[in-house]
Amino acid sequence: MSRKIVLIGGGGHCKSVLDTLLRNNEHDEIVITDNDIPVGTEIMGCKVAGNDDVLPELLKAGFSEAFITVGSIKSTKLRHILFDKASAVGFDMVNIIDISAVVSEYASLGKGIFIGKNSVVNADAVIGDAAIINTASVIEHECRIGDFTHVSVGAKLCGNVRVGNDSLIGAGSVVIQGVEIGNSVIIGAGSTVIDNVADMTTKVGLVK
Repeated sequence: MSRKIVLIGGGGHCKSVLDTLLRNNEHDEIVITDNDIPVGTEIMGCKVAGNDDVLPELLKAGFSEAFITVGSIKSTKLRHILFDKASAVGFDMVNIIDISAVVSEYASLGKGIFIGKNSVVNADAVIGDAAIINTASVIEHECRIGDFTHVSVGAKLCGNVRVGNDSLIGAGSVVIQGVEIGNSVIIGAGSTVIDNVADMTTKVGLVK
């Protein structure tokens, strides 16, 4: 059976996800939608089919899978909007996992998740819907990662860490075991988190 997928958003995060899709070689056709890139533009050999208004047409044309390739650094609002829109149209919001990633068969994954190159998701970890587990990040045993949360490049979450929804764990950060991080939190790049972090706060450096 033919597999066709729509990537929604043509920016930098799209290129990371697209590279994984091309490496995995599991789809027969890949197209991209973007509100600001002209129709017919090629990104890494895949064409922009139009803006988000063409999603119903693409579904009718056999593109049953979709993935949100808009990144999230400052806000997850647009990712929420696009995820809900694609789901309402009727797309299957699939997970995209790079062939180099190590994901335990005992981990639990939601839908619409990206797990990038050389990442690790260990036993009994739970990853929420539309989370981004970026390149070379480590989600250790029993961690809980909320919906739409972004664990950035090279971040390491030790065992039994809890991270709420819509949060950002910055590149190269380390969160020690058992720490709880709330919803809509930003942890700056290179931070070391050794104590809990309340909802809707920004922390940088040694967080204690």
